[in-house]
Amino acid sequence: MRKSLLLYVLFWMMAVAATSDEAKKGNEAYKEADYAAAESHYMAALEADPENGEIYFNLGNALAKQGKVEEAIQAYMQFTGLATTPEQKALGEYNIGTLLSENEQWKPAVQHLKNSLKYNAGDTDARHNFERALAESQKQEEEEQQQQDDQDQDIPPPTDYAKAMKARAEQLVAEKKYGEAFNLMQKALEADETVKNYNDFINRIGTVYDIDS
Repeated sequence: MRKSLLLYVLFWMMAVAATSDEAKKGNEAYKEADYAAAESHYMAALEADPENGEIYFNLGNALAKQGKVEEAIQAYMQFTGLATTPEQKALGEYNIGTLLSENEQWKPAVQHLKNSLKYNAGDTDARHNFERALAESQKQEEEEQQQQDDQDQDIPPPTDYAKAMKARAEQLVAEKKYGEAFNLMQKALEADETVKNYNDFINRIGTVYDIDS
């Protein structure tokens, strides 16, 4: 199980001599688990060779090991954007998805691991991680829905005031006055908690209002 949760780590030899020393120093620091030093060397290598995607990949690994999730994802995305083969793109997507999985950000993990499989359908680790992330994402959605259902059950039935505000909002919607309808329901919600019974209605109005505006 743990094997398939590891990030792919590749130490490419850099083609440009000017960046080779810094890149090699970064690789050595990484192997010695000095990830901060590895990051520093990779950054120096990128200053001289900013279009070298392979350095971005190794930088992403060093950042991930330090818990710098956002920065690591950015580095992997740079690598993926510069990648020239499906196999390289698959590696970048895999590491993003796996890093997100390790941090229990299941929904975006599913998308990136799915992307990895599109580029390399035969990667068994990517498939395992994708299936796990998908299962965890579905479980998370079910738990969130259950919490929402529990909250909805705690809301008292709508009062006459809430019903009246809903009826008026429906009239405004029929007149295509979505902004007025949305604002009316928002103010009603502030005045009467039972208006929460109409949250789905309010959200639909808000979506249309956002599109129109």
